Amino acid sequence: MICVNDLYSFDPDVVVEIEQFEDVIGRHFKQPKEGLGNDNTPASHMWRTLRRPCNAL
Repeated sequence: MICVNDLYSFDPDVVVEIEQFEDVIGRHFKQPKEGLGNDNTPASHMWRTLRRPCNAL
């Protein structure tokens, strides 16, 4: 959604569709089989916090 709604990168008169970015998103986003936040990567704590912000780290 950042790519679609980024007003700094596009001419405001141009209509941008998410389909134009599906290739890039698909190549760079990988969801682990354990689920986001449960795979012990450096960003795991971020995903756990986003999923349940009231839980302690």
